[in-house]
Parts: sequence; C-alpha cells; structure tokens
Amino acid sequence: MTVGLEIKDLRVRSLDVDFHEISWKLLDTSEDVLDYTFQVLRSESPSGPFDPLSVPFDDRYVFIDKQVQIAHRWRKYFYSVRVTKKSDGKTEDFGPVAHEPDPDLIAQELRRHMQLLFNEFAGRKLWALVRRTFGQRCECWDVFLKKQTRSGCRTCYDTGFVRGYMSPIEVFGQIDPSVKSEQPTNVGKQQQSNTTGRIGYYPPLKPDDLLIEAENRRWRVSSVNFTEQGRAVVHQEVNLHEVPKTDIEFYVPLRMDEALRDLWATPKRNFTNPQNLDTFEEQDIPNIISLYRPRTP
Repeated sequence: MTVGLEIKDLRVRSLDVDFHEISWKLLDTSEDVLDYTFQVLRSESPSGPFDPLSVPFDDRYVFIDKQVQIAHRWRKYFYSVRVTKKSDGKTEDFGPVAHEPDPDLIAQELRRHMQLLFNEFAGRKLWALVRRTFGQRCECWDVFLKKQTRSGCRTCYDTGFVRGYMSPIEVFGQIDPSVKSEQPTNVGKQQQSNTTGRIGYYPPLKPDDLLIEAENRRWRVSSVNFTEQGRAVVHQEVNLHEVPKTDIEFYVPLRMDEALRDLWATPKRNFTNPQNLDTFEEQDIPNIISLYRPRTP
C-alpha cells in the first residue's frame, strides 16, 4: 500500500439527473486522517485518463458532482478518489466506480464465466477505444452552428473533442466473420463490411466506440445489446461496421506496452501441440520429474 489509508465502500448514488453523490469509508487505521487529503477524479472510461473534479480536501467522505451533463444518453461517468499523504506527497487512487447496479453473487459468477470463456477459449485480444463526449472542444468546432467546420481533423478525429478517444482498454472478445458486399453509387462502388461481436461486461461500450484487432482491423460500434442479471451487465452483444482504411479513425494512435513481435492475439499455448514430444523438449523445464526427490524407504 502506497499510503497509510485504505478506502472501502466507494459508491456512486443518485436519484436526481443533475448530480451524483460519491461516498466512501475508511478501513480502521491508527493513522491520523488529518495528515491526508482526498480528491475526486472523473473520466468517461474506466481506464482514464481521469481529470480532477475537486480540489484536495480534508476529513470529508462525501462529494456531490454537480457538473453532470445529460445531453448524451449513453455517456457513463467513472469516479476515483485520490488519497495524498501531506508529509511526503505519496498518492494512491481508489476506484473506479460508476453509477450502476451492484452485481449480486450470481452476476459475479456469470461475469467470471464469460471472462474465462473469452480469455481462454472463444475470444481474441482486442483494444477498445471509448469515444469522448465532453471536454475540450476542438478548433474545428463551430460553437454557433454546433458542428464541425471541416472533416478529417487529426486533432479530434472528427469527434469534436480534443484527442477524440480515451485510453485504450485491452479486452478479450469474439468478432464474427463479416460479409463482403458492394453497393453501386453515382461515384462508384461502395464496399462495406458489417458483422456482430460479443465481449464480457467490461468495458461498457456505446455507439461510435472503436474495437481494434491485432491485425489493425478497426470496427465502429453501431449498437449494443446487454444480458443482465439483477440489472448488472454480464455480457454485451455489439453490431459492428468495419472502418475503411481511408477514414480518420485509422489515424487514431494505439499505444501498447508490449512490442509487436511479442504480441499474441490468442494464448500462445494454442499454437503448440501438447502431444508433440519435440515441442515438450523445447519448454523451459524439459525434465520436470527431476524436480521431485525419489521416495526413500
């Protein structure tokens, strides 16, 4: 633990469309809580980046977010609390949490099974980019016309907001094979590819978000359908439109922590034959029996 305090029961509650109530408790501690400050941060994505919503404050465990915007119906806010120790400046973030139902034991088990299914068997590695719906407006946005004045902007990627998308989220999911079709138009043939896909409960997707495959095939989310248990999401079915390589979405950078040469979209073990003795000899421990001592009488 970075700091001496630990937060529990971090929750977001509200029965009003104009504000959210963020509350939390502290685990029992011998530390002086006045030696620490709390700060609430907010984001559109559980992976961030998070922006400060409040100034640091002392010995307070409830915060009211009165800057809730309701113009976008599918927007979801995620909150975290940053604890800072005054003496040395060390910080630790707790969260994120969102205004959503708490999963019961059945929902938690269903989520675990769905994640296991996609991670170990039916899914491949994908990256989700959550589209921004609020924040700093791009210079291409006209505040009077309420629309972009030009297309193909590499500052907002045609979202109207600077940087366009939140930080990428690594997720395992399944995308179905797509039908290749052509539609004649006045300017030539238009080639389209649409399909469906599915992921677990995380991250929550909405229309216009992006899913990126390891082969750099990029899909725009058209619609999302949920499977719920007690109103807690356990599974997401999505309709996808493949983004043409000439569209601005292909200029959105995808920064990963691992090198491309080390990237495996599916588990590496799926590419080795367990019945092949030559493959077994190439493992890190070829003679695993030698690790065990012989039984002595």
